[in-house]
Amino acid sequence: MDNPEHYEYRIQINPYLLNADLNIIFAGAARPEPLHKIGPAVHPYILIHTVESGCGTFVWQGKSYRLGQGDTFVIFPGVLFSYEADHTEPWSYRWVAIQGPNALEMLKKTGITTTDPIVRGADPEHLAGLFESIERVLEQQSGETVTTLATDGWFRILLAEFARLNVHKLRYSSAGALTDSERAVEQAIRWFQTQYMLPVSIDKLAASLGYHRTHFTKVFKQLTSQSPKQYINQVRLERAKELLRTNLSVEQVGNSCGFTDPLYFSKQFKLWTGESPSQFREGLRRGADGNAGNKKA
Repeated sequence: MDNPEHYEYRIQINPYLLNADLNIIFAGAARPEPLHKIGPAVHPYILIHTVESGCGTFVWQGKSYRLGQGDTFVIFPGVLFSYEADHTEPWSYRWVAIQGPNALEMLKKTGITTTDPIVRGADPEHLAGLFESIERVLEQQSGETVTTLATDGWFRILLAEFARLNVHKLRYSSAGALTDSERAVEQAIRWFQTQYMLPVSIDKLAASLGYHRTHFTKVFKQLTSQSPKQYINQVRLERAKELLRTNLSVEQVGNSCGFTDPLYFSKQFKLWTGESPSQFREGLRRGADGNAGNKKA
């Protein structure tokens, strides 16, 4: 597609826009002539540019940014902007336009905001490949589902690269403000909450997080009021209470929660609840029968 004042210009438009959390509207690339300028203007969508070669100037909220190869600038909807190619080394760039209720929050998580719309220092070839992949998907027009999933996937990889480049900014987020010990405990908790059905070695887990078991246990207990062993046991037994409401056998419930020995599972469950798994399940049934009788009455 030809465009005045450009040596090269192409654009691929998404024909399958959905009312989704994130829509890729269009993607493309351009190599404008020297001093080619867009704006002052506003857009109704988010437009992301990454400079592939050359340089230029981006003006945003009264501030001027000199940008070159590997730099990215983001235009947010409804805010006045302008950008202009250099007079001796005009830039070439890739772009992608997005919209959706989650788009702003997704960018914010990578360190890109209306007050900080610049990402610097990327490998331009790597980012060009991601932009080109989005273009290729839009060009193929493989149907609504394929196009939406594929463009969303490539765009999220692009966001991950922006987050990596902005890691120095993200350190100051609430999650980034955690101490090393707090972060290690959070990682352990996530492991316990998602991998509770697997055998666990506190020694190996502590070592994988860079700690000796004794120190890790001390820090864990300071932050949770429980030892790691007590915590994983609690997670497993709370999950067991949920599964005892299903048609799984008691043995199957135990296996699903990391208890390979049915007798040990029954003993631990009784210590935790005051009832054996079978007694707990029977109590649930009596309660259900009583409720059903009350409704009939």
